[in-house]
Amino acid sequence: MAGKNDKNDKNDKNDKNENNNAEAQPVTVPKDEYEALKAKAGERDEFYDKYVRAHAEFENVRKRMEKEKADFIKYANESLLLEFLPIIDNLEIAEKHIAQAKDFKSVQEGVDMIQLQIQKFLKDIGLERIKSVGEKFDPHMHEAIETEESEDKEDGLVVAELKPGYRLNGRLLRPAMVKIAKKK
Repeated sequence: MAGKNDKNDKNDKNDKNENNNAEAQPVTVPKDEYEALKAKAGERDEFYDKYVRAHAEFENVRKRMEKEKADFIKYANESLLLEFLPIIDNLEIAEKHIAQAKDFKSVQEGVDMIQLQIQKFLKDIGLERIKSVGEKFDPHMHEAIETEESEDKEDGLVVAELKPGYRLNGRLLRPAMVKIAKKK
């Protein structure tokens, strides 16, 4: 087997020598073929130049899109915050009036109005509160924190909401933390 490998190595060396000799020897080509080869080389150079330019343009577009995406993410909440600013303004006004208020009922009405304004804002952006109390426990919407033994309530019925849950445009944002009934 060693003899065959030695023979193959010699053949490879002979092929390389022939290739080197062929490259070193001048080749005679008719002028029209030479001109055609020269034109093809020119075309190749043009295509390569177009490729390099297209690749550079592609890279520039990719970088620009990455920057635009980063800017979009950075400023995506701008309109949301602009809509929320009036609520903050109303809270600041209410805070100033609380110190001067002599009538608790008027303070309560002002806070209730701000609460309604917040609820409308949240609904407008697609945030909805999950209904819990009186509903059957749903592990996809509720997180059971406590249980309460009961004889008159159905097993697994939500009897109290400890923290509200929310969905944003139909997708669960936060499950409601609830207390559920357990039969004695």
